[in-house]
Amino acid sequence: MRAALGAGRFRLLRQVLTESVTLSCCGAALGLILAVVGTHELAHLHAFNLPLLESIRVDGRTLAFTLLTTVATGVLFGLAPALQVPARKLREGLQDAGRESRGSNRHGWFRDGLVVSEFALACLLLVGAALLIQSFLRALDVDLGFQPERADALRIDPSFQISTVTQANAFIDDVLQRARAIPGVTAAGISDVLPLDGDRSWQIGATGQIYDKNNHPEAYIRVVTDGYFEALGIALKSGREFIQNDRGSNEPVVMVNETLARTLWPGQNAIGKMVTQDGGRRVVGVVADVHHGGPERLGGSEMYIPMRQTGDFGAMMLIVRTTLPPDSLAASIRTTLRPIDPNLPVTEFQTLQGLVDKVMSPRRFLVLLLSGFAGFALLLASLGIYALISYSVNQRTKEIGIRMAMGASSWLVQRDVLTRTLRLTLAGVALGTLGSFVLSKWIESLLFGTTPTDPTVFSGVIFLLTAVALVAAYGPARRASRIDPMQALRTE
Repeated sequence: MRAALGAGRFRLLRQVLTESVTLSCCGAALGLILAVVGTHELAHLHAFNLPLLESIRVDGRTLAFTLLTTVATGVLFGLAPALQVPARKLREGLQDAGRESRGSNRHGWFRDGLVVSEFALACLLLVGAALLIQSFLRALDVDLGFQPERADALRIDPSFQISTVTQANAFIDDVLQRARAIPGVTAAGISDVLPLDGDRSWQIGATGQIYDKNNHPEAYIRVVTDGYFEALGIALKSGREFIQNDRGSNEPVVMVNETLARTLWPGQNAIGKMVTQDGGRRVVGVVADVHHGGPERLGGSEMYIPMRQTGDFGAMMLIVRTTLPPDSLAASIRTTLRPIDPNLPVTEFQTLQGLVDKVMSPRRFLVLLLSGFAGFALLLASLGIYALISYSVNQRTKEIGIRMAMGASSWLVQRDVLTRTLRLTLAGVALGTLGSFVLSKWIESLLFGTTPTDPTVFSGVIFLLTAVALVAAYGPARRASRIDPMQALRTE
């Protein structure tokens, strides 16, 4: 009608593009507000151990990219239908104003394609998020070999010079005695390194065995005191733990984990055997494997050496198992250890559960991020199917009124609307499922304990998308079934 009244091509294009770009700018403005708020909150979260996370922000480059994308989107999706306006004959355009359904059928493939693509994208993101969530839950269920709950650690650095093994052992004895005397502390031990917080390995072998120099056994070394295994909840499999009498004046001893025991003495009892470390140490105990590299990595071979036999004078980690809250425990330990060394720096207090959470934070961050994208994609897909079905019902008002006047039941009208919704949904899900098989192969290295083609994940996503689509289309379908035939014909 505007063309018939004299509007030229440029004027028509300008109007349609203005409307399209305005809508895209409004959406971009809302998205930008959410992005600014989201990145600010994300940067101040201390639950994730990610490098430079606190430095992320919405900067000039982000704004430029947003503006460019916004304008490009508005022009692209506004120009395509706008170019069709002058090309159509005026008579045909005026006739289509009274026959909306035919025009809708002619150009409805484009709208259908958008909805199908939305569901395909939602399927891709949901499958990826579901696989990562399942992997994250599987990683949380892994037995780390120790019990981080109610275990806390503090780094203690003597401020005075320790020059002999006797002085070092006296300091260790005093620290452990005072720490164990704190009410609420059930066990205490000292180590040179915490689980999940560092590794170093040495070559190790069974006494009397000859190894290929290119295939010599290695083991991670932990220097610990008595009470360490009880404080961390590491299970003793055979033999005994270290005791206070495991000092330099007594026989050098060592404890090994199950993996090292199987490596050095396959099919044999490791208790009483000798290792080549420090000229020979006797194995007195075998403990469970600990996942020092994180839940996804096996523990590997480990060897524990009693700290009192090494004269290790460096910084030490005091580990306690307690029923006290962390703040109260930290204050109690500082007060208790002050008589030993008034200037004793007691720093880096941390819970073992916090250490586990720190190791798991990159995976948790990825799961959270992809889940957010998947949720937005699902929301957009549901809004898209709702808008399309609502538009279709409005365009087919006359047709539906005629059908109901000829005896079509309300249930039949609802079924037709929902059937069309189901066809579009399944088309999008089918494309998304094919794409998800490819995507799952790309992220296979990020998965743990989960197959990239897990049928439970794929079937669950398909069911979710189908259910969301049908729920979104139920309102328009119900509205279509309530159309008054006489009123529909009268409006035409």
